[in-house]
Amino acid sequence: MLRIHNYNPNYSYLRKIIIFVSIVYILGFSRAIPSYAIATKQMIYFYSSETTINNFKSLKMEFDTYLAKYGSYEFQPISDKEIFEKQIKDITNCFVILSSWHFDQIHEQYALKPSLVGIRDAKYFQRRVLVTSTKYKEFSDIDKGPIATASNIEHTQSVLKQMFPKTKSVDTIRILTVPKDIDALMSVGFEMAKAALVAETALKHLQKMDPHLFQRLKILVEGKPSLLLLLVVPQNLVMDMPKVIDVFQKMPNDPEGLNILNMLDLDGWKLINQFNELMIEPR
Repeated sequence: MLRIHNYNPNYSYLRKIIIFVSIVYILGFSRAIPSYAIATKQMIYFYSSETTINNFKSLKMEFDTYLAKYGSYEFQPISDKEIFEKQIKDITNCFVILSSWHFDQIHEQYALKPSLVGIRDAKYFQRRVLVTSTKYKEFSDIDKGPIATASNIEHTQSVLKQMFPKTKSVDTIRILTVPKDIDALMSVGFEMAKAALVAETALKHLQKMDPHLFQRLKILVEGKPSLLLLLVVPQNLVMDMPKVIDVFQKMPNDPEGLNILNMLDLDGWKLINQFNELMIEPR
């Protein structure tokens, strides 16, 4: 049976116009977008076992605003060590900011190499000290705790074991986690804690802030020096590493970058040429 279809002579013409307009729109739209906006964002992950960031949202906003001036980057702070390690595992196109203590734990397994080290007070290393009231004479006076610290519990116990290698009670001592080193020192002053594990520079700040409290405290023991925050990269990095390193090194000269450094308790970044030399001769 022969079927007769209705033919609309305008349909073919209309279809061509729609196709033409669509192509022009797509081409025009793609040209209007900067090349970095349509590229995959390059991630910068952050986790520190030695500091407690009060407001991750503010830190992310400040970082993302600063980085947006240089390209398609995204800063991602992470508050949990396990989640952080899962996130960066087997990734080859990201930068990572972490503590030197954490780096020592995972750099071989994760094939990471350091590029920059943080600077504070013209130094790229810090020394942790155990600070107590002047009435305490030795660790046995405070071994029931609590010890106040801005570090996580794992890092705190690791430093205490380094300070007191023959003391078994380090594993069971109570730990009070606070937002900042200065809060840990205040906790000792208000007798909320028997001791504070802090960076040595925190005592200098306390001396300016509260000379009276400073006089009531003393260093019970000093820890070994360690590097400040590290910016590290996977060994098989596929990103433009020199550009990102330059972005970080410019931070002290930019108001937004300087604000980020203050939130990280840093003054700037130092380029790492020989990592082993930094560890052997801290200055």
